[in-house]
Amino acid sequence: MNSILSCFFPTTVVAIDDNVNFLESLRDILGSKHITVKGFSDPIEGLNFINESSIDNPLAFSDLTVNGDDETSDWKSILYNINKIHSQIYDINRFSKVSSVIVDYSMPGIDGVELCSKILDPNIQRILLTGVADEKVAIDAFNNGHINRFTRKSSPNIVEDLTQSISRAVHQYFSVYTSDLMKHLPTKEINNLRDPILANFFYGTCLNRDYIEYYMLDTFGSYLFLQEDGRANLLSMMPESEIDRIIEIGVDSEEISDEVLVGLKSHEYMLVLHNRNGTLPPISEWDRYLRPARRLEGYQTYYFAFAESNMLDLDFGKIKSFNQFRKSIENTKNNKI
Repeated sequence: MNSILSCFFPTTVVAIDDNVNFLESLRDILGSKHITVKGFSDPIEGLNFINESSIDNPLAFSDLTVNGDDETSDWKSILYNINKIHSQIYDINRFSKVSSVIVDYSMPGIDGVELCSKILDPNIQRILLTGVADEKVAIDAFNNGHINRFTRKSSPNIVEDLTQSISRAVHQYFSVYTSDLMKHLPTKEINNLRDPILANFFYGTCLNRDYIEYYMLDTFGSYLFLQEDGRANLLSMMPESEIDRIIEIGVDSEEISDEVLVGLKSHEYMLVLHNRNGTLPPISEWDRYLRPARRLEGYQTYYFAFAESNMLDLDFGKIKSFNQFRKSIENTKNNKI
């Protein structure tokens, strides 16, 4: 992974193929990957669903990088919009968002390339299923920007190929919004998210804890993680330079306690500070936010702590979990005549 995504959560993959048996097998293949597969044997019906979904159910933070006006500093605007990232946890419809589309090339009425060219949302990733004879068509479609990747339907490794293609496609879908965010960040903060050491730690350590969704809390590398049942945890990340800045603020105030000062100066502890307005709590209360810190060496020296989710000023009683979403889908299916 080249950089850490600004957020990630399970999404919906639309599969369009006139072979109903193939659609059913695709649901079995991808269903265990925290992916919802919506299949269509009618290509026009599938296309209409994709376009209507992208209009009716846009990402709530699609305006993440809106700049402030001349009276507002950029960091306040960015902070406000980063807050919109993790407010997404209250929206159960986030799991219905179409991130990618798998389309068979050979279908009656409209071929897969033409269908892909009619998808309105440019961020939706388009995967074309081809036969051996269609490979040149697929290459031309890729070069012309109509599709993002293609997979041979006759491949002996079709299950592995499709699984990898979908995984990369969903990652790319969220990568678009991360790239938009980075356009508005100072170079130093961009380097945090692109630090390969930090990225390896993030994907190798953090995501091996049964988390299926995550949301950026700040540009240092702090994240909110959620499991499929909505249980949350917090990774607080801070560069050494930021800890030193906080120490300076505390010392200048003459209100910092000896215990907090010694803990921060030794770097054995750090303050876990996350709220929606980006302000520091009263210095006299800093002891409440002190947590054991661990060191990580990358482009710069970082310190991190895993902390309880109640350190965030979020209403966790209102979180809409993936399990709730999955149950709502099952109930809908069961209620159909």
